Amino acid sequence: MDTWATSSMSPQIVGRWFTERELYARVSPFALRSQAHEIIRTWAFYTIVKSLHHFGTLPWRNVAISGWGLAGAGSAKISKSRGGGPMSPMRMIELNSADAVRYWAASTGFGKDAVISEEKIKNGGKLITKLWNVARFSERFLADGQPTRQDYELTPTDRWLLARLSSLIEQVTGLMRAYEYAAAKSASETFFWHDLADNYLEMCKERLYGEAGPLREGARLTLYHALLTMLKLFAPFMPYMTEEIYRGLFAEKEGPISLHLTRWPEADPAWSSSQAEADGEILLALATAVRRYKSAAGISLGTEFKRLLISTRDTSLTLLLEAAGLDILSVTRARELRVGAGIALNGASEIAHLEGVMTIGLER
Repeated sequence: MDTWATSSMSPQIVGRWFTERELYARVSPFALRSQAHEIIRTWAFYTIVKSLHHFGTLPWRNVAISGWGLAGAGSAKISKSRGGGPMSPMRMIELNSADAVRYWAASTGFGKDAVISEEKIKNGGKLITKLWNVARFSERFLADGQPTRQDYELTPTDRWLLARLSSLIEQVTGLMRAYEYAAAKSASETFFWHDLADNYLEMCKERLYGEAGPLREGARLTLYHALLTMLKLFAPFMPYMTEEIYRGLFAEKEGPISLHLTRWPEADPAWSSSQAEADGEILLALATAVRRYKSAAGISLGTEFKRLLISTRDTSLTLLLEAAGLDILSVTRARELRVGAGIALNGASEIAHLEGVMTIGLER
């Protein structure tokens, strides 16, 4: 008889209806049943029938229907009984780590089959390595925890990253509540690579390595919140590496011994600012213009320039660039910054004219 006798009673079994009726009353109906599409008629259907017949209620509020992991084009699904795939799951984990394999598994949304991709698994490995390297770089600056409210001063670069972080938390939280985990992972990864690793860290390095002061403390506070938040947002997808970093850098300061016992991050209203995000886009455009010039000229991105000149008649833009001056010098590798109306390039190379608001020149 095709009854799925025990499987159809799985909510009652895990909810301990047989031994702890009070516990079952608290947890039923459950929030979510996750399963693949080939057992809708069996597992999902029979569980619903049993729950309605015996208890007069639905067993869960939501059902998440996933696809299969496929061994290859035109191949059958990967399973314990059938095997399949380019290599066994344990061998794949041994070569790439459990987090990297989990990264691949979380890259496809509901209802879609996904061919197992060694390339995606290796991309997960690269993300894990980069996260570890960012944590190692940050360790020396975060050893004393985050600064107190009286100890720091935020630059436009700090306010930009914190505003972007606030927007990211709201976006990822909404996606996770809607069970759009693949989109949540993608949004978190984009922020980590583009905003934090590739741009913010390059902008704040001079302040981090500099003498103690309000601007250095502002960078430390921003880095502390950014890295801790990224660990929490990545935790569902890469639970092992995020836990290792958390225990090494944050557990003693934050309290919970495990990252997975901490609270999900909440956006700080004090950080949210569309203006700060817009200001950050200007700084990114400036950094990108300098990088493109160096790349086109065949110059190493680490090459220093004597002077960076920015001509603009926009007073508010001048104030923004001056306030972010140290971060601009850090990311462009220039030793001096000049900003103002009608600055003559004096033989320096004009490298960009951005949206009619500023002309950028570099002088060797």
